[in-house]
Amino acid sequence: MKSLSLMGVILGHCLLFYVGNPFFPESAGFVSKGAVWITTFLDAALVSGFLLCSGFLLANSMIAKAQSVGTLLKKKLKQTLVTYYLFGAIWLVPLYRLLDISSFGRPQNASLSEEYKFMLLGVHTDHLWFLWLLFWSSLMIILLKPLVTKKRLPLLFVIVLAAALLIQLFLQDVSYFKISQMPAHLLAFFVGVCLYLYFDKIEKLPSWLLAVLALVFFVGSMFHGKALVTHFSLLWLCKICGALASFFAFVFAERFAAVKKIRELWPMQFVEYHGLYIFLFNLPPVYLFFRLLRPYIGQYTALCVICNFILTAATTVVLELIRDKTVKKIKGLIRSNE
Repeated sequence: MKSLSLMGVILGHCLLFYVGNPFFPESAGFVSKGAVWITTFLDAALVSGFLLCSGFLLANSMIAKAQSVGTLLKKKLKQTLVTYYLFGAIWLVPLYRLLDISSFGRPQNASLSEEYKFMLLGVHTDHLWFLWLLFWSSLMIILLKPLVTKKRLPLLFVIVLAAALLIQLFLQDVSYFKISQMPAHLLAFFVGVCLYLYFDKIEKLPSWLLAVLALVFFVGSMFHGKALVTHFSLLWLCKICGALASFFAFVFAERFAAVKKIRELWPMQFVEYHGLYIFLFNLPPVYLFFRLLRPYIGQYTALCVICNFILTAATTVVLELIRDKTVKKIKGLIRSNE
């Protein structure tokens, strides 16, 4: 679910050219109702779903693997902030400047040093913003590790909810390090922790009930568009509904032998192992391929989106293979020198 959520976000990026999103830097020039419907669910479900999975897996590391606070912090710092600054410095800033992509948070008519400053401050992040969400959510739960038990779960919920409300009410003007984006995703992360603690009971639920839960939460997530202009609490609920819809759908699907066989195929294994880096490479290729495709098939929404997704997926897989082999070679040289 975690890996496919990231692949779904890539699909969402290919669709955003057709939804009239004011924060997206480029547009096809018209709005597709189909693209709007699909992105409504993807927007509600996927990033929150990724955070939900991350909370689930962090709880597993805390309880089943019994990892210490120090080990967990070191691991999350490497996965989030080290990754963010490496990709920000080597990939994000140079390519966005070269291709002149006016993404949200990128300063206009700024020098290269200013662009790096905005990246370092977590303002110019584009798709890397979710790494900050993952860092802050993980940090909070790791520091509250003694409360990650069924008995102390209510107290943990009160603290997490209070933190979300504090950020929502008093820190929404903070543009640095994506702190203002935290509330709904922090709650989704907490829900993932809860699901891990009660997963033994969830696994015993009948298949029909899992399907019903997935459908009910899916319906709840589709109010996401209206929630944006009503109240933040409704927006929180919609995002959590989207994440839970994905979660129960995957638990339901795992009961079918065909799904298990699909997961054993090489492409799926590759995505599960390399999904994070495939996602990190997906922008700016999505922008670049849209620019190339738009003059020819840009008016055909489905065709353009499918072609963009295939080209982007192929490019990111190649880039990830190069990155993976390079890292292994460097580690081999280090070991041989030792």
